[in-house]
Amino acid sequence: MIRAFYTARSSLVSQQTNLNTIANNVANVNTTGFKPQQVNFSSLIYDNINGGAANSISVGHGVKVGKLGLDFEQGVLNQTNMPMDCAIIGPGFFAIEDRESGEITFTRDGNFKKSIERSRVYLVDSKGDYVLNDRMRRIEIEEGFDHKEIGVFDFDNRYGLQLVGGNRFAATDESGNAERVRDPNVKVGFLENSAVQLSKEIVKMIEASKGFSLGSRVIHTTDEMEKIINQLR
Repeated sequence: MIRAFYTARSSLVSQQTNLNTIANNVANVNTTGFKPQQVNFSSLIYDNINGGAANSISVGHGVKVGKLGLDFEQGVLNQTNMPMDCAIIGPGFFAIEDRESGEITFTRDGNFKKSIERSRVYLVDSKGDYVLNDRMRRIEIEEGFDHKEIGVFDFDNRYGLQLVGGNRFAATDESGNAERVRDPNVKVGFLENSAVQLSKEIVKMIEASKGFSLGSRVIHTTDEMEKIINQLR
């Protein structure tokens, strides 16, 4: 009986993570350049017990979240005709320097604007952080500014990037260091829509809800069986 409790509990914890991930994807269905996450499950260890006719029966211990993966599918481009808006076609990320901490992260959100600071004008993102060029330096907008100055970077393993919030990614040991894309395909006057497909997320939410409900019923049924057994003692 105790095995059933632990197995069902593992299902509840895993499906709750799944539901939270799906909810976050749905909440960002209109977020520029957003890339959804996907939950991958792994089975916990199996035990072999003796069955009839000298057969072995495998009994599992439940499931766990193996990894939260990223889906870098290209989002549909939305034409805005705004001169500072940029969208990357194909692989790559814009590099952003945090105005306060100086930390460099990466994003697909090309909703840029100008920031006037005393006698200088910088290219910044929608949060006011600096957009960097291909040498990882702040872009100062002067007369004759060319959008080709905007740096585009990619990674040996982009799936190893860490989602750090704010629609941004941070490099990790798994992703490798950022490398400049030499001939990036950047369209000016466009923004990349979120890659979230609402219909798929709703289907996944229904599946996860049913999985969570099944785990709850297993715990309830096991609890009732425990009560009956205790009454027989």
